[in-house]
Amino acid sequence: MRTSKKIVFLAAGLTLAIFVLPVAVLAGGNAENGKKVVDTKKLGNCAACHVVPGMEFPGDVGPNLIEAMKNYSEADREMLRQRISDERKFNPDTIMPPFGTNKILTGQQIDDVVEYLLSLNNRK
Repeated sequence: MRTSKKIVFLAAGLTLAIFVLPVAVLAGGNAENGKKVVDTKKLGNCAACHVVPGMEFPGDVGPNLIEAMKNYSEADREMLRQRISDERKFNPDTIMPPFGTNKILTGQQIDDVVEYLLSLNNRK
């Protein structure tokens, strides 16, 4: 391969790494989709263990998410993502399923749930 073509490919790769990938990573989740994951029994089924908005018969094994989210902010986004993905990293004795590690939820679904949980702080 000629040097000029190598330079073009290198420049294209750097452009992708600098401009496109950070946007994809920073895009985050969608709160509306996150609520669907939280509410759906075949997905998150969060209400089986947690108090979440709008659920008639929530569980009480895990923390009340409405109250718990008052202690979290945008700065906690990655930590919340890690907790949903695999709470065992924080609490080895947890009974919360490792949603990410066991591929119960996709990375996008976890991002959506995090976005929804963070939106609970903005509820009136």
